[in-house]
Amino acid sequence: MSTFGHQADRNAEQAAAREDKTEAIGVGLAAIAYALLEVAQASRDHTASQE
Repeated sequence: MSTFGHQADRNAEQAAAREDKTEAIGVGLAAIAYALLEVAQASRDHTASQE
């Protein structure tokens, strides 16, 4: 394979790794958001039961 071919393969691998990291960050942020929604709901339920 030519030097340019190797460079293109390397660039493609790096792009795929960045995409995987970006997707993992998105999944992690979504999990945090859902957890915060659950905490907020639990807080509302607790407040309502105290009234």
